[in-house]
Amino acid sequence: MPNSRSRQQGFSLIELVIVIVILGLLAATAIPRFLNVTDDAEDASLDGVAGGLATAVGFVRAQWEVDGRNNTNVVLDGTTISLDDRFGFPTSLTSGTAIVSVTGMSNDSCQEVFQSVLQSAPRNVVFNTDARSARYTVRVGNGQGGTVVGNDGTNVGGVDLCLYHQVASLTLNQNNGIPSPAPSLTAPSGAKGITYNPATGQVITFEVP
Repeated sequence: MPNSRSRQQGFSLIELVIVIVILGLLAATAIPRFLNVTDDAEDASLDGVAGGLATAVGFVRAQWEVDGRNNTNVVLDGTTISLDDRFGFPTSLTSGTAIVSVTGMSNDSCQEVFQSVLQSAPRNVVFNTDARSARYTVRVGNGQGGTVVGNDGTNVGGVDLCLYHQVASLTLNQNNGIPSPAPSLTAPSGAKGITYNPATGQVITFEVP
C-alpha cells in the first residue's frame, strides 16, 4: 500500500483578505457603540454629581432657614460653611470672621463649596493646574451669575458663578496636564460640566456647543 502522508495547508491570500475585511466591518460597527457607552457613562456620572451638589446646597439652605435666616454660616456634617446672609446658599468654608459674598467668589471658594458640601467629592483641582489625576476642574465665572433679588428686597448684580468642568471632556497639555484652552462657559467645544449659582442655589449641567 502506498505510504500515507499528512498534508499541511495554509490560508490562501483571498481567504486572508476576506477575514481582514470581516474584522474591519466588525470593528467599524463595535467602536461607535463603545464610544456611545463611554459618553453615556460620563453623562450619567455628571448628572449624579450635579444631583448630589444640588441636594447638599438645599440642605445648607434648609439649615439656614431653621436657624432664622440671620446667620452667616451653618454646620453641615460637622463642617462650618460660610454663606451670604442675603441668600442663604454656601459660598465657602468659614475662615475666621471672613465672609464670602456672592459677588466675591474665587476659584478657591468655589472649590471649597464643591469639596465641603459633597460627601466624597470627586477629585478636583483649580482649572489652571495639573488635572491629570482629577475628575473635575474648578473655576469662578466672575459676574456671570446675573442679577438676583436678595431676601432684603435689593437687587444684587454681578453675581459670580462656579464652573465645574468634567476633565474627561477637556484636552490636557501633554507636558503639564493643564487644560488647553482654559475651560469656560464658551470653550472648549464639547466640554461638559456643572454650574452653581451661590445667589439662587441653582445647579445646572451644561455642554459647550
